[in-house]
Amino acid sequence: MAAIVAGFGMPHNPGSPALVARDGPQCETARYYAQMAKHIEGAAPDVLIFFTDDHFNTFFLDNFPTFAIGIADATAGPNDQTPMPQYKVAVAGALATHIRTNAIAHGFDISLAQDFDVDHAVMVPLHFLTPGMKIPVLPIFINCLAPPLPTAQRCFALGQAVREAVESWPQKQRVAVIGSGSFSLEIGGPKIPIGDRAACTPDPQWSQHVQDLVKEVRIDELVAESTAARMLQAGNIGGELLNWIALLGAIGPRKPVTVLPQNDHGQAFVAWRLN
Repeated sequence: MAAIVAGFGMPHNPGSPALVARDGPQCETARYYAQMAKHIEGAAPDVLIFFTDDHFNTFFLDNFPTFAIGIADATAGPNDQTPMPQYKVAVAGALATHIRTNAIAHGFDISLAQDFDVDHAVMVPLHFLTPGMKIPVLPIFINCLAPPLPTAQRCFALGQAVREAVESWPQKQRVAVIGSGSFSLEIGGPKIPIGDRAACTPDPQWSQHVQDLVKEVRIDELVAESTAARMLQAGNIGGELLNWIALLGAIGPRKPVTVLPQNDHGQAFVAWRLN
């Protein structure tokens, strides 16, 4: 039987590969990703399930699903202009098919993507976690950007459905689940101060509050508080918290083993070990 053995939440800033290349392995971002990579190595997963959003690169507004799952032999990316190497990585297609079947049985109308590449939301974390791209991935896309967003309750339930599907998979596989994204981020929007750069962190206090609830395993409160209006208050990219909430549904209520905050950027690196 398959089992979820670890969970990870982390950002996917497209500038991180270039930043680390410039500042070296001792910079904070490099050190934080390195700690996550050590947890990945220790958990020894056979598959990485990604709860991720797409930044209008794999999908666009003419065909933008609320939930979708990638089912293929392999994928590649990043399919945007992120300054980093291009990679190809295997996809756990059989497990993805099983999860989609089970999710539909649980009432989730989850779309199917069979011919797809992925953007920096998947590839930036993989660049640091598994640069050899030897662990197959399984991307589950959540609409975190284009209103109306799914509710936090629905995303949490999706994570629970994924966990049930993994646990019913007859093959013996170790699965790690990753929630990719930020808590507070505004890109090109009105919350950016005049004359400032193209992105900012409107609500670092919300970022810290999210982490406090996660550390204290107050997940019901986090789900209840994460309304569309509250996430938008934290920035027009604040809906990426939904990827983390789906992750929390998949791993169940438990304390993280590592929490590395970057509240000035509205984000954090968090690890859970289930075994």
